[in-house]
This record gives sequence, structure tokens and C-alpha cells, in this order.
Amino acid sequence: MIKSIKKRVFWLIALQRKNNLGKFLFSVSQSFMNALNNKINDPDLSGENWFLENLNHSDIKVVFDVGANVGNWSKKMKEVNPEAQIHAFEPVPNTFKKLENNLKAFPNIKLNLLGLSSESGKLNFNFYPNSSYLSSAFEHDLGKEGQSIEVDVIQGDQYCEDNHIQQIDLLKIDTEGFESMVLKGFTTMFENNKIRLVQYEYGPMAIDSKFLLSDFYKFFETKGFRVGKIYPKWIDFRPYSKEMENFILSNFVAINLNSNYLISKLEDSN
Repeated sequence: MIKSIKKRVFWLIALQRKNNLGKFLFSVSQSFMNALNNKINDPDLSGENWFLENLNHSDIKVVFDVGANVGNWSKKMKEVNPEAQIHAFEPVPNTFKKLENNLKAFPNIKLNLLGLSSESGKLNFNFYPNSSYLSSAFEHDLGKEGQSIEVDVIQGDQYCEDNHIQQIDLLKIDTEGFESMVLKGFTTMFENNKIRLVQYEYGPMAIDSKFLLSDFYKFFETKGFRVGKIYPKWIDFRPYSKEMENFILSNFVAINLNSNYLISKLEDSN
């Protein structure tokens, strides 16, 4: 009886899809879904900065900011951990100049006019001058007035070898769909258990990269990490399920199981 009523209600709602009422209901429901999935786009409210503030910073010594853009994330990291050695990567020359200007007052930051990838070399890149944070290896319609440029990239393992980096305590990746290629460039570092924490972005660009949320979970779990989604003041470490594959822009963390105490702390903070 209940199932029958539910089907009838769904049918009545579906009939409204083409009219103004249906469009309104759809818009409101989408907004609620975005909110419940933490699509806030403000690190102070989304939990991204809360995550940084709640790390044990005596353990965070070497940090990679991949997709640094103009340096806001690195600035926040320096605010909560002034002693951290940050390696920031931004491949677009115009954006890199802004990065240099924004971070010039901070010590222990190595700025690299480079992107990270699975292989070292050149990469065709789409630069959006009016919204540089949307610049990507993938062409998309989120940005306007895009410019096609060629940028230099280096494999993460190669960079670590060249710069004598033995361990990365926090690897942050925000590369508009290119996250999987960055991760694949750290094959040796992952195999040798030399990366402790990863923060990465997932969203609609996963369609372009064809590297889904399920692929992120598989990648990290096979390497001894636990994956969780960042929410305001807590992290959801539930196992992957298909209902999570919604392409709504959000941030996730992967924590090496050797830091299991941190998982408990972040999971129970709420």
C-alpha cells in the first residue's frame, strides 16, 4: 500500500517537470542536495580550513600544494603551521606571478612554475584569465575566454628525487580533473609509504578525466589509506557507495592507516 502511494506521488511530481512549479521544485531540491553534499565553495565554511586547523602540526613538516593558483591554501597552511616547508606548484606563468606576489613574505615556501603529472614533459593546458582557479588540462565550459597554452610538468617522484624529499606529510591536490595524473606520478613514494595525508577535490571534472570517486577510493585503499569526505567540523569516513558518485564539487581526504589516531579524531569531532 505504502509503495503504491509513493509511486503515485512520484508520478504526480514527475508530471510537473516541464511547468514552472516543476522547475521550481527541481531547483530547490538541487540546492538542498548541494548543501547536504557540502558544495559551499568557501574553505572557512566547508570544513577545509577546519581540517587544516585540527591536524597535529608537529607531525606536518613537508607539504605539497599542487594546483596552488594564487596561494590562498598555502597562506592558510602557513597560518596554522608557520614552520612547514611548502612546495607550491602552479604551471601558468600569469597565475604564477600572482602566486609569487602573494607568498613572498612567507619563509620556507618553494615556488615552482611547474605542474605535476604522471610523466615529465610538456602539457597542453587551458588557461582562463578571468577565473584562473578553473584552469585545467581539460577543456570545459565552466570558465570563459579560455586560452590554450603549453606548460611544463614534472613527475612527482622525479621532483622528490631531485629535491631530496624523503617524505610528504600532506599532499594537497586541486587540479580541476587532473588529480589522478598527479597521484600516478607518485608511484614510488606511495609504494615506499612516504605520503601520510592527501587532500583532493572531486566534482564534475571527474566526467572529463574519467577517474571517478570510486577510482579514488580504490587507488587509496589499495595503498593503505582510509578515505573520507570533508564536512563542516567533521569528516565522513563511510565506505564508498554508488550513491556518492554524484559529481557535486567537494573535498576529500585520504589518511594513511599508520595515522589511525587522526582518523578517530576527525571522525568524532562533531
